[in-house]
Amino acid sequence: MPTLKRRMEDIEENVETKSNSLIQSTVIKTIDHVGYMANITNLDLSNKKLSSLDDNVELPPNIVDLRLSHNDLTEVPPKVLELDKLKNLDLSFNIIVFFDDTPGFCHTIERLNLSNNRLEGLPFWVWAEKPEKLGYLNLSNNNNICNSINGYIDQVIQYKNLVKEIDVHNCNLGKYIQLMATFCHAKTVTIGCEEYNYLNVNYLDQFPCAGLEECLEVEKMNLSNTQLYHINSNIDIYQNIVEINLAQNKINSLPNEFCNLKNLQTCWLSCNKLLYLPDDINKLTKLERLYLNDNVLCMLPHTLHELTSLKVLDVYNNNLCEGLDNINNLEELDFAQNYFEEPDDEEYMRKKEKLRVKCISRIDGRKIEEVREDSEHSDDFRDDEDEELYALTEECANQDAPDAQCSSPEDWDSDDHWIPQYYKAVTPPRSPWLIFVKRKMAEGNFCPMDAHPASIADIVQYEKFINPPTVQEIEGQFDDYSDDDS
Repeated sequence: MPTLKRRMEDIEENVETKSNSLIQSTVIKTIDHVGYMANITNLDLSNKKLSSLDDNVELPPNIVDLRLSHNDLTEVPPKVLELDKLKNLDLSFNIIVFFDDTPGFCHTIERLNLSNNRLEGLPFWVWAEKPEKLGYLNLSNNNNICNSINGYIDQVIQYKNLVKEIDVHNCNLGKYIQLMATFCHAKTVTIGCEEYNYLNVNYLDQFPCAGLEECLEVEKMNLSNTQLYHINSNIDIYQNIVEINLAQNKINSLPNEFCNLKNLQTCWLSCNKLLYLPDDINKLTKLERLYLNDNVLCMLPHTLHELTSLKVLDVYNNNLCEGLDNINNLEELDFAQNYFEEPDDEEYMRKKEKLRVKCISRIDGRKIEEVREDSEHSDDFRDDEDEELYALTEECANQDAPDAQCSSPEDWDSDDHWIPQYYKAVTPPRSPWLIFVKRKMAEGNFCPMDAHPASIADIVQYEKFINPPTVQEIEGQFDDYSDDDS
């Protein structure tokens, strides 16, 4: 019996010991879990096909960086709105429609990415609450974000937020470009991008324009693919600008005031319709990179070589007839596809190869001049009835053309006596029809009615006006036999 009793006591002692050990282990794990959650500051839930966050899900209370991009969220989860220490929130590539509720992280958030959603209105709390630390805001690729602007655009533009970097490309701003006046403290403004979306592009037409004229602190501005065709003379209001992208537009000229951007270092003017550059381009003393490829430039300003700070020059695919004499200060250069032969020295080839690292599908050599093919109405296919008119045209051209200045062999080296023929202004020939009419009139057997002081048609109309035809009244013509009741 004592032995059995002792065994029972030993069993009870062992059970109690194991129970205490299990309870202690559970408490320790719970404490460790709470401590583990408290130490989490970064959480990445991207590409999880999330449509919402369950109410039972607990997010780390001290989280600072939260990524929820590439999901199926239709709204900002309430659990996210409760976070009060969040600094970076990425909600891009979802299907969020509204973000009107003021979050708990309103005055701690520094970067907010809402791009590529289905926003039908602005996150108004960004303007109303004026977040103190919000420096980066991305609203790009939201097709319908202007739906709510139409009703209270005048109210919204009264607010001035503190955002330093704003991206609103492909938002179909158009007539609502005045919204940009609220970003008067922005240092980086992105309104266009190289990824062209013609349905949602921000059409500007001209620059600077209302709204953007308030962004005087901007240092970097991207206006590519915004259908710009005119640069206004007040472009020099951006005295702090360092980098400007005007590529892929319809600009055909730049005002001289463009050369007053004294801090400009990088300038993209690719894929436009530029015919020439301002002569005062040498005022851009800090310009380091100039991209002019795919334009229609026929000449470069003679002052371009004075830009000693210029390191990159891209004039690929233009209509230039000559390049630059001095390219020693340039580190990257491309002269291909113009109307002159490219240099073939090793230094130029090395500089061209360095520039083309990021430019694919370019070809070398000289541009082939386009020659129009002969049509059925060309000189080789003239009919007999056109011979006289053609002869008159040749006669007119010979009469109106100035006497060609002939140069003797001994004068070829003299600039004072020999002037190449193509430098002379050519007077356009007169109309062959007018020559034909004047010749017939001089012969006295042809008199067109347009040669009279007043045309024959006007004279006939005037005669009818002063001598109207007499109307004769016929008996019974105006008799009225109807009664009052009819």
